[in-house]
Amino acid sequence: MSLLFVLLTLVFLPASAHAFPISSAAWSSSDWEQHCKDVRTTFNRDRPLATDRLTLTTTDPRLLDFIYWVWANKILEHQVEQVGGTEWEGSRDGVIFHWAPGSRWETHTIAPFDHVIHHIADEHHWRDNMFKEFFEKFGPVEGVNIKSRLSLDESPTWEQFLEHIGGPESPYYRFVFHQESTIDPQRRVVTMFGGQGVLFEYSFERYLQEAAEVLTDCKAYQFFQLFDSYGPGFASKVGWAGQSLPKN
Repeated sequence: MSLLFVLLTLVFLPASAHAFPISSAAWSSSDWEQHCKDVRTTFNRDRPLATDRLTLTTTDPRLLDFIYWVWANKILEHQVEQVGGTEWEGSRDGVIFHWAPGSRWETHTIAPFDHVIHHIADEHHWRDNMFKEFFEKFGPVEGVNIKSRLSLDESPTWEQFLEHIGGPESPYYRFVFHQESTIDPQRRVVTMFGGQGVLFEYSFERYLQEAAEVLTDCKAYQFFQLFDSYGPGFASKVGWAGQSLPKN
């Protein structure tokens, strides 16, 4: 089993053991369960929707519409906070990800340091000259991957860097916010961007894995209802209802 596979399959831990600040728009787990408990769709004809996991797979015919639905609801927009949380007391055992701020899905998860190092150094390809005001304090900026400049225990540390980009006074706190840019059904990839000129791609499999950090079947219950009401293409196909489209 490759190291990359291990890193990509590490599970985020809910930050539920710690009080964390979320907006009043967010629904609690009990709220979600109350809303979805009696919902039955073609996805769950004879059983309640799972409240602890997302069971939709990459072979499901609903997948493409699901990806567009997730994007339309901004569910996977997220930012990395400083260790311990930005302006709140959270876990220091990993790195806090803040998902879908201002929405009913808003939450925090905690990722192991190894996962985060891979996420922002290998997937995003961040380089020291993209954050020169931080790195030049520790030596010349050379345009190298930040992984070669940072350490877990010797300055400059990953904790110092995460405070620099995720602290309350950081100009990067929202600027490096991760968002979708385009979806390519033919190549089965989602292009993401996150400030600082960063552009990277997730396979549909990788994107679905990320969705599972935030969503359960229950938390996606309205997607399953919409899919049954309108059918394939309701979220992913332009002009599916026969409406007029802008002319080029």
